[in-house]
Parts: sequence; C-alpha cells; structure tokens
Amino acid sequence: MLFWLRGTPPAAAGQPGDAALGCPALDPRGPAADPDLYCIELIHAPDFPGASGYVELTPPPSPFGAAVTADGHHRFDLSVHLAGLPDPVALGDYSGYVAWATTPRLRPIVNLGPVANGRTRVGPVDLDKFLVIVTAESDPNAAAWEGRIVLRGTSAGMRMEPEDLLALTGMVGGAAPPPARGWRRPPMHPSVAMMPGVGRLTPAVDPFLPSAAAPLPAARPREIVRLGDGGTLDLEAGLVRRTIDGRTFTMYGFNGQYPGPLIQVPQDATITVNVTNRLSLPTAVHWHGIRLENRFDGVPGLTQDPIGPGETFQYRIHFPDAGLYWYHPHHREDVQQDLGLYGNLQVEAADPEYFGPANREQVLMLDDLLVDATGLAPFGRDRATHAMMGRFGNLLTTA
Repeated sequence: MLFWLRGTPPAAAGQPGDAALGCPALDPRGPAADPDLYCIELIHAPDFPGASGYVELTPPPSPFGAAVTADGHHRFDLSVHLAGLPDPVALGDYSGYVAWATTPRLRPIVNLGPVANGRTRVGPVDLDKFLVIVTAESDPNAAAWEGRIVLRGTSAGMRMEPEDLLALTGMVGGAAPPPARGWRRPPMHPSVAMMPGVGRLTPAVDPFLPSAAAPLPAARPREIVRLGDGGTLDLEAGLVRRTIDGRTFTMYGFNGQYPGPLIQVPQDATITVNVTNRLSLPTAVHWHGIRLENRFDGVPGLTQDPIGPGETFQYRIHFPDAGLYWYHPHHREDVQQDLGLYGNLQVEAADPEYFGPANREQVLMLDDLLVDATGLAPFGRDRATHAMMGRFGNLLTTA
C-alpha cells in the first residue's frame, strides 16, 4: 500500500495481450546458473497490464571477483529492458519514464535516470538489498518519484525479509493473507528499524513449537568427549527442558546437553558418529568447516537424505586440520539451531607450538532467543517464516 498513495487516479494503459518481457538466461556461464543472481523481473502495476520488463545486473570488472565499494557493498551496473510502456502524455502531466532504486526502508532513493521501451543502461547501484521502480514523471531529474508507479521489482537480497512484506509494499498483487491461528506478535528490539506496517504482518502458515507428552529431563551442561583415531560417538537429537533467566522452555539438545558434547580429537584422526533422530522433524548434522567426504557433509537434498524421526545415520569424519569448529543441522535450521542443536569440535594440533600458550581454555557459544510474556516466539510449521538461520532475539544466551 505504500506505493499506491501518490499520483493521479488510475487509468487503463497498455494491452494485456502484448508480448511480455521476462528474464532470459543472462549469465554467460550457461543456463544452469540461477537467473535470480543476474536479473530482476519487473512486475506491472494493476492498471498497466501491458507493461513488462526486467533489469539486467552486471558486476563491474574487479580484480577481486566481485565488485564492492570501499565499505563493502556489492556494486552492479544496471540495464533496464522494457516493453509495453504507453505514451506518458496520455497518462496526464508526464513527459517520460524514470527508473529508481531504493532500500526496503525507502531511503535513500536513487534516481537511475530516464528509461523507455527497449534497453537502457542506467545505474550503477551499490545497495545490498534494493527495489527497482519505474514511474511516469514530469521531471526526469527529480530527487524522488512523484508520478505513477508502472513497474517494480526486488533484488535477490530482498528475499530474506519478514513474511508477506512484498504484499504490504505492493511488490506483488493482492493484500496480505489473514493471520494464521495461534500467532502472537513478538516484541521487536527498539534498535532494529522496521519498514512501516511490517510489525502488523503474520505468516500464512501455522505456528510451531515443540511439545512433549511427558515431563522432560532438564538439559545438562555440555560434556567433553575425547575420541582418538577410530573412536565412535552416539549422538542423539531429542527434546530437553531448559531453564533460561528463570523461565522454562521445551527445546532441543544433543545427548540431553546444551550445547551438544564438545568433541575433542587429535589432528588427522578419523571418527564415527552415529546420529539418531528423536525429534518430530527430519534432521541431519553438518560438520562446519571440516574438510571431509562430501557424502558425510550433512546437507539434506544435496549430500544426503534427511534423517527421519526414529532413524539413524552414520557419519565418518576425518580431521585434517587443527582448530575449533562446530556442528549443527542443515535442515530447518530456523527451528533446530535456534532451539539448541549445536556443539563444538576441538581438533588438537599435531604441532605442540601450533596454538599460543594459555593458562586456561574455555569454549563459549552465543545465541539469542525471541521470547515474549507467553514464552518462545513460534516458528513456521511447514517452512521458515521470519528468519533462516538466526533471529532478532531479545534474550541473549551464553553456554
């Protein structure tokens, strides 16, 4: 709704039967590459059904492989491809069309320059998450759009946003769906700025939190498990009861611990880990940072099938490099990691001088939880909603 408050009354423009422009296979490396990374499809406003187009994203030449600004923002050269734009004079007091780029917060707004049917090079843009908007304007040099919005699209970096943000902003047609039953409004951190109206949104899926039919054992602090070459560890993902800041929650844990066991192994060791799933969701374990056989990397759908409830999967892990690593699920990370399925791996160096001297070693893991007066803020039952592998939590934990 933000984008439909300005301009003159709607008037029909363009013909729905016009040939629509869509994202081609722009990447020279071949059609297998995801066009999302090189193309932004432009969606027409409801009263411009004949207008279509896309924005071609081209990284400027760079010796580093990816072009970035001095402060680390990705930089793109843009080419706007348009078709079906009507005569702007017929729409009112307009002289032409202008392309704009802006962030989800609608600031800053960058005038990319005049555009027309066909291909127009504009830009550049150095925003990590941005919208591209094409409007009819009377002044092509204006600092912000004042005319009618004709086309709009979002960069791939915008996909990780709160549920139904695009419906709220007008990036897609229709209104946001009605709230699903059982959702609560979690409190937001006062320092995290949000787009106007986003706090009213609720996901269109059912909420999910783990529950147990019988009383659960209290989670224990992690134990240190020392394994030599050829050693075996049985690792079970299951429900635990955790008390945090005086409040009790049903959460997940490996072997009933939080975090999971700290696995200590010597460099060049190979161990076996039998992972059994006692959750209601499928899971898997990824051994983060370890150079190991691909089939044991623990990414469901890519290197292995997910471990179903009640099933066991055997990992064989070789540790060629010394250092501190961690293990965690790569299946519904938004739920399983946030609820406590993670642990550390400490690989002791063969060279005694590899690490600097220390009087004491302590491994810490930091996490955050999103809670309100009722308890944990729920997750999406069938898919991720507000976050993928992390949240804007308001309760910080250290373990």
